[in-house]
Amino acid sequence: MIELIRLVFPYLLILYFVVKGIKEPLYFLGIPFLMFMSESIFFEGVKIFRIPGSLSFGLMFIWIVFLWIVSIFIYNNKKSDIDNTRTLNALDFCIISLLIISSAGLVMTIINYSILTDVFKEFIILISMFACYFIIKNWSSHNKPELLVSFLYSLVIINSIASFFYVLHQGLHFNIYNLEEYSTAVIQGEEITRTFYFMPQLLPFSIAFILVFKEKSSLVFYVLLIVNLLAIFISYTRSSIINAAIIFLFYFLLTGLKKGRFGTVVKNVFIYSVVGVLAFIMVSKFLPANTKYFMNRFSELSETSATSGPNNIEYRFIMSRIIISNMEEDKKIFGMGPVTENQLSLVRPMRQTTADMVWTGVIFRWGFVGLIIFILLYIFSISKAYIFYMKAEGVLSDLALLFLLFIISQIIESFVSWTFMSGHGFATGLWYFAMLSALVGFYENKELSDTKII
Repeated sequence: MIELIRLVFPYLLILYFVVKGIKEPLYFLGIPFLMFMSESIFFEGVKIFRIPGSLSFGLMFIWIVFLWIVSIFIYNNKKSDIDNTRTLNALDFCIISLLIISSAGLVMTIINYSILTDVFKEFIILISMFACYFIIKNWSSHNKPELLVSFLYSLVIINSIASFFYVLHQGLHFNIYNLEEYSTAVIQGEEITRTFYFMPQLLPFSIAFILVFKEKSSLVFYVLLIVNLLAIFISYTRSSIINAAIIFLFYFLLTGLKKGRFGTVVKNVFIYSVVGVLAFIMVSKFLPANTKYFMNRFSELSETSATSGPNNIEYRFIMSRIIISNMEEDKKIFGMGPVTENQLSLVRPMRQTTADMVWTGVIFRWGFVGLIIFILLYIFSISKAYIFYMKAEGVLSDLALLFLLFIISQIIESFVSWTFMSGHGFATGLWYFAMLSALVGFYENKELSDTKII
């Protein structure tokens, strides 16, 4: 039965997005997200999306471009009256600046190195993140925000199914996935396994979405919330647990601030805290060994030293400092560009360090100027989302709050993982900024505002 699920499930998901995409082309964007979710939904077995060879490095980029072109063809035939692609804003200018730096980096790499093996491949990987930003923005701009909510909800459902599989496998030791875990420990006579290889990829986003839209179908959404929170617990990842708590806190603070009811904020925080404690006690009775291991992960914080390994935040900063200090002085301003291991041995440790802190890779590739631009991208995004949430109403306000919460969570994640520079998801790395940019256009375009989309 499990083998049949592994084989059939990803094809059912593809069929769903293709059928929905024929009617509403935005759903074609779901296929690159399936590629990003990868092993968590058994997508590694779908051969057409895992072609080995010279084009494998840019396969997601190729599919996004192809599906986008198909979407444009369908949109043109439908003659949709929703088109908000004309507006450039601060977010877009940040991405354009990074594209210019990336192109200049390619030119300098060609000038400075006689061996250019894999340089052009690396360049395509890097710029795919920025090119797909504009593609995803364009995709999103042809649809009403209500459809964007429906599409994102489908991603949350898929992530929740992956969370359910993850809990069964890592928490209850059902043999759901074929991949082996990279870490095991014996607690109270029970083997505890731990891995990120098939961990659900959209847990913070799912938590934020469920909180923002829970009133639309509260029972279903609370079930989804429980499943996603269990997946976070079973991951035994300290940053994910802290991240989830911060999403809850900011959700209550922001909704209370908009409504002007700070007493409600305190009440909700208290209620959810009590419910969380009671739920934790129940889980500890049902999964005592898992809970013990979970608690041990936090006790390690006071026992480990700065040199204990990548699980320590201070260690991450030390490694980042080492990588940056070994960069050529004149390259620290605009970065090293698309160099690979074939040109510079420093690239290998840089990739390893970036997996634990994305800002290492940002400074290495685009320099301190690139770092400033990314910081501005976050600042502009947070300010825009906050303003739209406070001033708008309805679905646009909800989407602004959703992206605001998720971007805050990604700031936290950026210090413990590779976030938008994920090795298997460069092309979709900036998707949430792209969709927020589309919302900026909807809010500022008076013509569309008059159609009562907001």
